[in-house]
Amino acid sequence: MNVRPDGPIPARIMIVGEAPGEAEERQGIPFVGPSGMELNRMLHEAKITRSECFVTNVCRVRPPPHIVKGRTIYNDIGAFFAKAKKDVTNEHTLTNGKYVKSPIIQGINLLSKELEMVKPNVIIALGNTALWALTGLWGITRWRGSMLVTPGGRKVIPTYHPAAILRQWDLRAIAVHDLKRAGDYRDGRDYPNPGWRFTIRPTLGTADSILSLLLRNLSVGPQALSVDIETKNGHIDCIGIAWTRQDSLCIPFMDGASTNHYWSEEDEAYLVYKLYHVLTHPNARVIMQNGLYDCQYIYRAWHYIPRVTQDTMISHHVAFAGLPKKLDFQASMYCEHYKQWKPDRGQWKEGG
Repeated sequence: MNVRPDGPIPARIMIVGEAPGEAEERQGIPFVGPSGMELNRMLHEAKITRSECFVTNVCRVRPPPHIVKGRTIYNDIGAFFAKAKKDVTNEHTLTNGKYVKSPIIQGINLLSKELEMVKPNVIIALGNTALWALTGLWGITRWRGSMLVTPGGRKVIPTYHPAAILRQWDLRAIAVHDLKRAGDYRDGRDYPNPGWRFTIRPTLGTADSILSLLLRNLSVGPQALSVDIETKNGHIDCIGIAWTRQDSLCIPFMDGASTNHYWSEEDEAYLVYKLYHVLTHPNARVIMQNGLYDCQYIYRAWHYIPRVTQDTMISHHVAFAGLPKKLDFQASMYCEHYKQWKPDRGQWKEGG
C-alpha cells in the first residue's frame, strides 16, 4: 500500500523520512506510529508545529521483511538497497551511486514532483535515505546538522530519524538542536555568509607580514588565537592560526605530495622563531582542541609550549560529558554556519 504525504501545499517546511512502518501503512499517513509521535514532540520542542510542515517519505511502501545475518529484519529500508556488489540483482538500478530497487526510484521521482509543488523554504531530511535522496550524500552521523542544499538550490538540514532516536535516546537532544536550526530558515532567509578570509600556502613574505601583525596586536593587549596543527608521519605537517571569526593563516611545513620540507631550512627556522614569539607572548590567549596532543608535538619539534588558556574539547566535555568531543561535532552544535568539512579517509588525497 502506498502511503500518501501529509500537510499543506505550499509549505515553508518539508520533512522527508525514509519509508512507512506498520502504523503508517495501516493509516495511510506518514509518521503516525511511535516514531511519528516522537517526531511531533521534538518538533514542538523546536517550536515547529506539525501542521505547518509537508511530511513525506522517500519510499512510499513499507519495506518487506528480509534476512540479515540469519535474522529477520522488519521495517528496514535496507531491503531496497544492495549493500555490496554481490547483492546486486537485475531488480537493482544504479541511482545516485547506490544500487536500489524500483520502490526507491519511484519514490525519488515523486519526491522531485513534490518539491516543485510544495516549494519549501527548508527541508528536514530524517535519516540516511532522505539525506542521500536529496543531496547524494551518505552518512547521517557525519552530515547531520550541516547546512546543505539540493541540486535545485533548496536548503536541506539533515538529522537523525526518530526511529533511531527511540533506539538510542542520547541522540534526541542533538536532533532537537538540528530541528531548531531548520526552523530558523522557514521564513526563506539565506544561510549566513561567513565571509571567511583564509590565507593558505602563503609566501614567506605573506606569512611574515601576518605574524608581524599578530605581534603588533599582542603588544597592545590580550589577543585570542585559535591554534591547531595537523601531523603526518610523526611530524608537524602544518599549523593554523585564527585571530578573528573570519581571518586565519595556515602555514605548511611539509610538501603535501611528499614528506619533503615545504620551506628551505633558513626560511623554516625563521617562521618557527616568529611563531614562538606569537604563541608564547604574554598577551597570547591560545585556544586549542585537544591541546595536549598538539603541545607535545610543538614541544618535541620546536621546544616550547604555547600559552594555552582554553581547550575546547575539555570545556565541552565538562559541560556535556555524554556528548561526542570531536571538533566537527562541536562545530555542528555551536557554529552559526556549519557544513561538515572533514573528508572520508578514502576521499582524501595527498596535496588535496
